[in-house]
Amino acid sequence: MSNPITTWIKSCMETYKEREDWMEDRVAENSINSQKFSDERHGPFRPYNVFQGEMRSQPNFRPAAAISSYAGQEAGNAKSFRAMRYYQGGFAERRDEILTEIAKSG
Repeated sequence: MSNPITTWIKSCMETYKEREDWMEDRVAENSINSQKFSDERHGPFRPYNVFQGEMRSQPNFRPAAAISSYAGQEAGNAKSFRAMRYYQGGFAERRDEILTEIAKSG
């Protein structure tokens, strides 16, 4: 007479053949999905990043000011290289002030 718990565990276990079949199906499905992704991204009828809208092509494109008091100044346009230069210049000045303070006190 066998142990009922062992029998129950063996009945729930999958065989080697079932695991291999599942793996083959998984690999085939992933292969199909990756080809779908590649086709959607590089297909002849859909350009890359077609889902992203280009706001500059709209008639009401207005670059937003990061802070309203900076509007019309170098720091005014959010996400621009001019604003980056403005803030980096400020950071460099502050760094120099800190270094001179350290040099005077040290």
